[in-house]
Amino acid sequence: MLQRLIILAASTLLIAAAQPPQDVPVPQPKPQQEDAAPTPAPEEKKKDEQPAQPPAENTVPKPEEKPEPATKPDEPKKEEEKKPEQPPREPVKAENPEELKACLTELKELGAEFKELPPIPGEEEGCGIASPLELTTVIPGIKLEPEGTMRCEAAFALAHWAKNVVVPTAKIALPDKNVTAFGNASTYVCRNRNSAETGKISEHAKGSAVDIATLTFDKGEPLVMKPRTEDGTMEGAFQRTITTAACLFFRTVLSPGSDATHQDHLHLDVLERKGGYLYCR
Repeated sequence: MLQRLIILAASTLLIAAAQPPQDVPVPQPKPQQEDAAPTPAPEEKKKDEQPAQPPAENTVPKPEEKPEPATKPDEPKKEEEKKPEQPPREPVKAENPEELKACLTELKELGAEFKELPPIPGEEEGCGIASPLELTTVIPGIKLEPEGTMRCEAAFALAHWAKNVVVPTAKIALPDKNVTAFGNASTYVCRNRNSAETGKISEHAKGSAVDIATLTFDKGEPLVMKPRTEDGTMEGAFQRTITTAACLFFRTVLSPGSDATHQDHLHLDVLERKGGYLYCR
């Protein structure tokens, strides 16, 4: 019995010792400051701190947002190609009145038949003839077929060549034939040299050139102008002789085969060059 009392008393003392004194203050939770921002809830903090998504790399702007360039990159190049620089061209020159009168007189004395035409202004700068004439007969017995429009100087050179070279050479090379006509391939026409799109203007555009495609005889077939460098016949010798001698009367002679654009005709012109230079091929 005494042991039980002792155990009960000890238990009471232990319980009393475990309880805090009544006058000791118990710690209270720290009050929140009025100016401090409230701590966001975990899910709100995650939402607020979520970084902004960067724009997609391959986003294509709307058509209205993409300005159209004023000019395409290749436009200046095309414009340059369309407008190449042209060599300067002189306007149509008036003939010297005294020289023209003398030329017309001598042309008539050679037996040429022609008629004077009104001035040809030309379709563009550099083209035209101030005092043109239409030649129908080069010298008696030799026609120009079809007739050709040219300056008197060109007609005069053609008549002299026919009289002093073509007729006498034909009598030696082809004694049984007489030349009756020159086949006119081209006289006056407004164009560039070799009919190119750009470059220097042709002497044809000034009425200073004649192209001969054939020589017609009173017998047999016409002599067709073509390359005859290796032609060992009398026709070949005849063509080479008259084309070579043409440079005694004209300032430019381009024989058939002299270049790519002169394969089927003989080109003759009276272009004046510095120092009296002649171009004969």
